[in-house]
Amino acid sequence: MINEKGQTLIEALIALGAAVVIISAIAVVVITSVSNSDFSKYQNLATQYAQQGIDIMRSQSESDWTSFTVKAGTFCLSKGTANLGAPVTNCNTPNVDNFFVREVIITQASASCQGSAKVAVDVSWSSGKCSASNLYCHSVLLDTCLANINSVSAP
Repeated sequence: MINEKGQTLIEALIALGAAVVIISAIAVVVITSVSNSDFSKYQNLATQYAQQGIDIMRSQSESDWTSFTVKAGTFCLSKGTANLGAPVTNCNTPNVDNFFVREVIITQASASCQGSAKVAVDVSWSSGKCSASNLYCHSVLLDTCLANINSVSAP
């Protein structure tokens, strides 16, 4: 009994240390899971916004191919509008839900589209994982080729 003084205190400290390690591991797993869940949610939203951009461009090309053929370059496409405005160098301000940046890049007579228009929609967003030099480090890019569906070839 004389040699066992303080043993309870040491056992309590060991148990407390083990509890801290276990709780810390659980906290890391929960934080990682929440981060991955948020990333998946934002990636799904960005894909939806990119698809909406493709649909808007397809609708414009189908309704007035002649006007569509004069559009070329990079455009910012805000949520709720189909107006591209003037070409820009790049979009660097969130224009969809004050979180995402949506750009439309139109290349007329693209070689990869066999002379048709190539439309690419890039939706980017930022997170705590992005660096200051690459503010919008996450991105979803969808592209398609658009042709004049209203033209009739001569026999």
